[in-house]
Amino acid sequence: MRDRRVWASQAIVSLGTAAVTALLTGCAPWLAANPQFASNSAHNPSGPTSTKAAGGPQAIAVPKNDLPWKDCTSRVFGDAGTPPMPGVILECANYDADLDPIAGANGTLSIGAVRARSVQTPPDAGPLVFTTGTDIPSSMQLPVWLSRSGADVLKSHPIVSVDRRGMGMSSPVDCRDAFDRQEMRDQAQFESGDDPVANLGAITMTATTSCTDTLAPGDSAYDNARAAEDLERLRSTWDVPALALIGVGNGAQIAMAYAGSHPDKVARLVLDSPVPPGVSAEAEAEEQVKGQQAALDAFATQCIAVNCALGPDPKGAVDALLAAARAGNGPGGVSVAVLTNAIVTALGFPSGDRVGSTVSLANTLAAARSGDTNQLNSLINQAQATRDSDGQFVNSCSDALNRPTPDRVRELVVAWGKLYPQFGRVGALDMVKCLNWPSGAAPKEPKNLKTNVLLLGVQNDPIVGNQGVPAAGASIINAGAASKRVMWQGIGHGASIYSACALPPMMAYLDSGNMPPTDTYCPA
Repeated sequence: MRDRRVWASQAIVSLGTAAVTALLTGCAPWLAANPQFASNSAHNPSGPTSTKAAGGPQAIAVPKNDLPWKDCTSRVFGDAGTPPMPGVILECANYDADLDPIAGANGTLSIGAVRARSVQTPPDAGPLVFTTGTDIPSSMQLPVWLSRSGADVLKSHPIVSVDRRGMGMSSPVDCRDAFDRQEMRDQAQFESGDDPVANLGAITMTATTSCTDTLAPGDSAYDNARAAEDLERLRSTWDVPALALIGVGNGAQIAMAYAGSHPDKVARLVLDSPVPPGVSAEAEAEEQVKGQQAALDAFATQCIAVNCALGPDPKGAVDALLAAARAGNGPGGVSVAVLTNAIVTALGFPSGDRVGSTVSLANTLAAARSGDTNQLNSLINQAQATRDSDGQFVNSCSDALNRPTPDRVRELVVAWGKLYPQFGRVGALDMVKCLNWPSGAAPKEPKNLKTNVLLLGVQNDPIVGNQGVPAAGASIINAGAASKRVMWQGIGHGASIYSACALPPMMAYLDSGNMPPTDTYCPA
């Protein structure tokens, strides 16, 4: 395969966020957004004052031509490991999308969708489109959201989750052999030699060649821009004027890409835990590592508060487990990368409430420390099944921009290992996976956006970090629209998913199209 690596890297612009000065006991207005980028005139310190874009929001229309939905309630809840909810109906369907509507490669593929509605959902209500992109299949996160507080949304609108191509219920991608897949999960830790970048690079070169050959001529058709066009195909199939979009994490990138290519076809735009637009692979990886470190610190604090099984120094206990795995003596012989992925997945996608998820993860790690790895193995299997498929490898590498050189990764393995002791080395080495993938381009950012935008973020997000909200806010201002923020101080990925406090302002925006009067702060 021709080597098309991009060796340049760029630094993420650090954009300031408003400071939280007091710990509140409930959901309350947060300090208004006040970054210096909050107007076309950089000297304006007060930020945008308009809460209504020119022309007002479009209606969320009922599809004129709907998809061939079939009941799949038990299957989808079961796949997500979540008990079915009384009165909630899930229906599955697929629709065809062009393989590459941008570059023109011939062929089609199937996009999977799940519609959620309840006995309370008005029959004449237009749907909300929900996507989590590559972070986790949308069809698996939807039932989790519904089992928490998301079912309240169904009182006003049905929700339609759309799986990214190659993932979940969309046309699957199976392009790595079992050996390469496991070696990539282990970051080739158990290979001989003292150059982990070279060891992992050799494996990923083989995997990349296999996947690009398997997907040809569509090997360049799995990026954010094409995922956005899959949403446009859904809109045109439905024959509605505009979509109401809820994007979480990478799904927020896709929603932004859609707003960039179809700014006049957006009825609502909710960006939850977004990745900074156009960010380099190195800057994105460092934000993830920072988020992981922050989540671990917050977990340790909660662990101490509930007298968890990891003892008086939970962070030290986790550090000892990771150090043992790094040295080849991990619980059950697992690699440090596999153990890290399991911990990060548990922190990013918690089960149960704040106390319950803390206790569960602590019990799992304490048992592994004592030699009982059954719970840890279950967590590892869940993490790999939901976050490390071939489709996720292809999509995430297609999105990776301005990747570092191998020598730069070698520098970062050392530097981040010192700067971020628990997760830095794994985070740096993880960038090797995409170094050989064909280089892509960032989707164009929105211009002349007629819809105001609701931004949500999480202080301790181990999947994307927390700099996406201010960066996305700058892009919204540049697009000529206004935004408001809902910030949750908890641990997880997706404020709307895991914070009941974040839901009311989001529901009010979705129903009316109007911004909340103030930013909102939600305590952990």
